[in-house]
Amino acid sequence: MSGLLLHRWVAAGLAALLLGSTAHAQQNTYPDKPIRLVVPYAPGGVGDFLGRTIGSKLTLAWGQQVLLENRPGAAGNIGTALVARAPADGHTLLLTADIQMTVNPHLFRQLPYNPDSDFAPVVMVAFVELILTAHPSVPAADVRQLIAYAKANPGKLNYGSAGIGSPHHLSMELLQHAAGIKLVHVPYKGSGQIIPDLIAGQVQVASMGLPPTLPHVRGGKLRALGIFSASRLASVPDVPTVAESGFPEVVAESMWSVYAPAATPPEIVNKLNAEIDRILHAADVAASLRSQDIRQGGGSPGRLAGWIHAERLKWGRVIAAAGIKPE
Repeated sequence: MSGLLLHRWVAAGLAALLLGSTAHAQQNTYPDKPIRLVVPYAPGGVGDFLGRTIGSKLTLAWGQQVLLENRPGAAGNIGTALVARAPADGHTLLLTADIQMTVNPHLFRQLPYNPDSDFAPVVMVAFVELILTAHPSVPAADVRQLIAYAKANPGKLNYGSAGIGSPHHLSMELLQHAAGIKLVHVPYKGSGQIIPDLIAGQVQVASMGLPPTLPHVRGGKLRALGIFSASRLASVPDVPTVAESGFPEVVAESMWSVYAPAATPPEIVNKLNAEIDRILHAADVAASLRSQDIRQGGGSPGRLAGWIHAERLKWGRVIAAAGIKPE
């Protein structure tokens, strides 16, 4: 063996050893300062509940403060872009609804981030189920009756949403396309304004997150017609899914997940994934999520990446069929 070849082998071995030692050190020392958990929406929503739940448990487990930071604006794009540009050391993370990665790429000609190349998927956190509700004045007790009424009275029913491209909007577009009906879309600047107007009859129908809507259904102020999830929910076992009402393709869920900047070392991503997955499956956290009618997530970064890919294709088809144009 030549001296030159031996030198190269030794150098390569030392480089691999150094790389492995560095990765091991990163995993063992992370986190070594407070973690910013950025939610790209206004305070007071599901993201805050999930962020506080995860953040408090991470703080206890790792001894570093997890700071929840709301950065709303531009349909969530401002806060999302902030994390994309953050140092890739695992100390700035994104907690977001899936629309940032699945819907906004179809709605904006120029996003301030690239959903494919700017982020490392960490873990699926939770699913917020959507429920189709109506004002009691609407002569419909279920999805089929609503569709029959809408066909007999085209353009008479208004539905509210949290804005163009929101889960509330796209789930209704998916239903309209499948059922061959047309309702009048009334977009709001957020979900908080919809329920009061729905109760007052200013809009007649809405697809809303289950947690804020269910108390009004149980109180008789709103009527539950169907669930957009793939199967019935334990909290409302008597409410059928839209799928079992004759539209198997109409399934829509709002999924929340955690991301890190793209160049974050895999050892840190895997450490985050394992710890958050453990937190989500802890008995007290699982019970807390159930109390809010939220379904826990979990699983590998690959599971999250696969889900996002499939949902982006699905909502791209819905947006094209509905004629929604990018801004």
